[in-house]
Amino acid sequence: MDIFTDYANWKVEKFDLLNTLIENDSAIIKRIYPVYLVLDYLYDILVEKKRPLTEDEEFIFDSGFNYLHDKLLTIETLLDSTFNRNIIAMEKCAKSVNLLLYVEDFEDELLNATDDFSSDMKKLEDFESKILAKLEKHENVDDAMFVMLDELTIPMFEHHKLEINPVESIFYQIAETYDLLEEKDNDIYNEFINEKIHGDHDEHHHCH
Repeated sequence: MDIFTDYANWKVEKFDLLNTLIENDSAIIKRIYPVYLVLDYLYDILVEKKRPLTEDEEFIFDSGFNYLHDKLLTIETLLDSTFNRNIIAMEKCAKSVNLLLYVEDFEDELLNATDDFSSDMKKLEDFESKILAKLEKHENVDDAMFVMLDELTIPMFEHHKLEINPVESIFYQIAETYDLLEEKDNDIYNEFINEKIHGDHDEHHHCH
């Protein structure tokens, strides 16, 4: 099977979860939604035989599918193990879920380091454990934890000479280029980042 067939099968398998998150305008999937839009756009070009995909587009599809697959796996695992398949309860903890997805992104980026990154990976894993502890209690993380993650990762990535290029922000730009974003989707990525930088003071830390 090729990756496009894999994607089609994956979409069928995950349809209920994906559709529920998208239809409910879930904060959990907002950040990664542009990845999904780009994948569907490229898949449609291929299936409808509108034109062959370029090498760049095939690379975009491959990296985007791997990323979306991993993120949805994390979301689904949390939904099963921590929230007893209760999407509403998980959605109330969207801040914690999104911070966890951020940390996973940094862990993935750190794997690109050419020098020894084991001690820094341990720091990220310890930070991840704190988020998981919050999720186990069905609580949202404090806004300060987003700042703490910045303070942890910026010197870390400078030390390893790595640039932070979040996959979802790259795909947001690609989705813009393909004109796939509706007006309501405009700046969802930047809004999310700004909200976390400046703090969402209106939201209670507890999910329930």
